Amino acid sequence: MEYDAFVTSIAVSSFYLIAGVRFLRLFGRTRMQPELWLGVYFAVTGIYYLGFDSPSFVGLDSWPPAIGIAFEWAYVLGVFAYLFFIRSAFRAKSFWANVVVGICSALLLVSTVIGARTGPVEYSLDNPCFLGQWAGYTIPCAWICWEAAHLWRGAKRRTRIGLCPPIVANRYLLLILFGSFQLLACSADLAWAIDIEASQAVSTASDLLLSFAEIASVSTLWLAFFAPDVYTNRITRRAVVLPTPMDG
Repeated sequence: MEYDAFVTSIAVSSFYLIAGVRFLRLFGRTRMQPELWLGVYFAVTGIYYLGFDSPSFVGLDSWPPAIGIAFEWAYVLGVFAYLFFIRSAFRAKSFWANVVVGICSALLLVSTVIGARTGPVEYSLDNPCFLGQWAGYTIPCAWICWEAAHLWRGAKRRTRIGLCPPIVANRYLLLILFGSFQLLACSADLAWAIDIEASQAVSTASDLLLSFAEIASVSTLWLAFFAPDVYTNRITRRAVVLPTPMDG
């Protein structure tokens, strides 16, 4: 089972690292902030997952505290980039968006700094540092779902009258799915914290759910930004565009 967990972590981290490189290359062409922050988020998070189950594979119960904390900070930095992506893509000039970014960043910083006094933050509902971290990385997932759903409804209406390309409306739908899969991953973290020691079956199921949710989330975002022509053409063909009065 430890070997399976390591292989799964390698698969997840590979998805993240490849996506990170693609987004950073895209940023090199567009110089747009959302692509930069997504690239940083995926690249740094990929590094985190690369080290998540590595100790068991090399015969260690856990990393030495310093290494474990370094991987944990990598994930925290990735969440910061995720927050900056949502703000730059949807609410670049919004005061309340800055407030949300500030609250989530404070939760992550305070929880990680306090928890790091004895090593990586322990997954437990009795641990305030874990709960603070969990809130800090779960709120952005719900936020992106809300933003994308709001834009998707408007884009879908405009698509029907020919004012919005179908692939753009579909991109918002994929962002909703991305955020939903991320929320599923956060739920797996919570389930793992609830029963991490009491039941091996629950722990294994949480690992599998987390891996599925992470790979699915990266895959949907890949389609949103790097969709192959066959996918784009299919979405365009299936779009229903209502005739306007000028069309007769």
